Amino acid sequence: MTDDYLFRSSPRSSYAAKAFAKVNLHLAVGPARADGFHDLVTIFQSLDLADTVRVSLANDQIEQDESSGHGPVRALTVTGQDSNSVPSDATNLAWQAVDAVAVALQAEHAGKLELPPVTVLIEKNIPVAGGMAGGSADAAAALRAANSLFAEQANIELLDESVLHNIAAQLGSDVPFCLHGYTALGQGRGEKLHAVPTTGTYHWALVANERGLSTPQVFAEFDQLYQGSPQPDAGGGEKKGTPAVPHDPSLSETTALTAAAQSGDVQQLAGLLRNDLQAAALRLRPDLSRILDAGSHAGALAGIVSGSGPTCAFLCADEQTAHYVATEVEKKIAGTRGITAMSPAGGAELIEC
Repeated sequence: MTDDYLFRSSPRSSYAAKAFAKVNLHLAVGPARADGFHDLVTIFQSLDLADTVRVSLANDQIEQDESSGHGPVRALTVTGQDSNSVPSDATNLAWQAVDAVAVALQAEHAGKLELPPVTVLIEKNIPVAGGMAGGSADAAAALRAANSLFAEQANIELLDESVLHNIAAQLGSDVPFCLHGYTALGQGRGEKLHAVPTTGTYHWALVANERGLSTPQVFAEFDQLYQGSPQPDAGGGEKKGTPAVPHDPSLSETTALTAAAQSGDVQQLAGLLRNDLQAAALRLRPDLSRILDAGSHAGALAGIVSGSGPTCAFLCADEQTAHYVATEVEKKIAGTRGITAMSPAGGAELIEC
């Protein structure tokens, strides 16, 4: 932080940040762990489809909601696409992110800071409950905005990136990637990240659905799907009553995909897209198969359910094809919304507005 920034005579009363959606180019899911989570090996890529999150000083007339605890957030408002489906209380990850930044700053300053009450405004563009990490992206953007606002108001240094990353990992599995963006290999729950170099720009047709899918529900169906499948015995027959489990994800399975991303070969990349949650999502929502078929017939190179769904992501050869696929699927299948996006984009970033 520069001296000019630290000693500005009139501190800003508001900071906004972009929150970018993600797509999983590769999502390999292992068996459930003892803590209920699953080990993942995934290749994330950020999309230029984004929400905007603004953290502002609260008006003195806004009273603290008793259910919000003792954090700095006084109110959270959501506008834009599907805004009625987004929680506007302390269960929202963006609200929790702002509170967590305040806690971390107090910890670094022995609890002596006087941090101001704030409000949070989220402008939605990313499909809600769509498997594109919209809530996680909002949390990552809230981390950036709150960190800057509190630091300027209190005339202190920003929290270090490593601290923000740790907060992000505590908030949710996808939040660390949404904080950093671009293309990355994720391990553990997805929070252990390593950057993956890429070449070129990729064009996507995204087909959102008016009915969302719960991520915990999809993982539960994933577990049920494997537990209900008997393992073959050595002779090729079924061992009755012995549940099959997915194998532990391996980094070696991502080698070809990372090579394709590094070379910018979209045709090769299209043939390597993978989502182990897709079968579970299709069991819960068989109608998604029709969307995948429609996108393929419209000219997409490949289509997958995005993350836990129900958004379907179609990789296309160029921008024109992406627009055509998005438009055609929306026209043919009621209850869908076609969107186009490019990748890779960045991570959560402050904006001037």
